[in-house]
Amino acid sequence: MPQKNSLSALKKAAAPPILPTQADPNASPKPADRSIGGRSPLPPSEKRSQKVQISLTPSEKAKLKEKAGLAGEATFIYAKLKELGIFD
Repeated sequence: MPQKNSLSALKKAAAPPILPTQADPNASPKPADRSIGGRSPLPPSEKRSQKVQISLTPSEKAKLKEKAGLAGEATFIYAKLKELGIFD
């Protein structure tokens, strides 16, 4: 018989797990199948991975942010550089 303040009578039996368990816990998961969909990676020559840093005054930054609008400052500057033909 349970004790006076015991909650053991209210406990439910252990439910089976919802998700299937792995057969081998040390096995690594399968790599993602590229044929499912998604965007294919760019070739290294087309990746934009190089960084350029500039320093602005607070007022210059505010003007840049105002002119860039929703696009963001870096995207705005990149578009302007393309317009000027810097990358040709």
